[in-house]
Amino acid sequence: HVMCKVCRGIPKDPALCLVCGQLVCMRSQCCLMLNMGECTIHSQKCGAGTSIYLVIMSSTVVIIRGDRVYLWGSVYLDQHDEEDIDLKRGKPLYLSRTRYNCLNQQWISHSFDHTLKRWGWHQRQF
Repeated sequence: HVMCKVCRGIPKDPALCLVCGQLVCMRSQCCLMLNMGECTIHSQKCGAGTSIYLVIMSSTVVIIRGDRVYLWGSVYLDQHDEEDIDLKRGKPLYLSRTRYNCLNQQWISHSFDHTLKRWGWHQRQF
């Protein structure tokens, strides 16, 4: 078990920052500061307001950009190249190089705003 650096607890909904590798508490009250969740605060410190997180318990990639959030999908797929969001099927998942490279390209080219069209407002809950 890896502990959160902020609350020193084991996150109930852990997320891994794919920019720096830090584990954070996602959607948790334990790490709220100034009415902002740990992911939002970490995004400001780590990525100047933009960060990419892998939500461990669901295999979902979440992108936070300022006050907006995007549920990108997953970079982990099963043997049939299908996502298993929330890990409900219990089948082994494998890193999809194609999806990972796509996500990486969007990150390094700063193209999230141009390629992702269904942003939502997170209201600092992350």
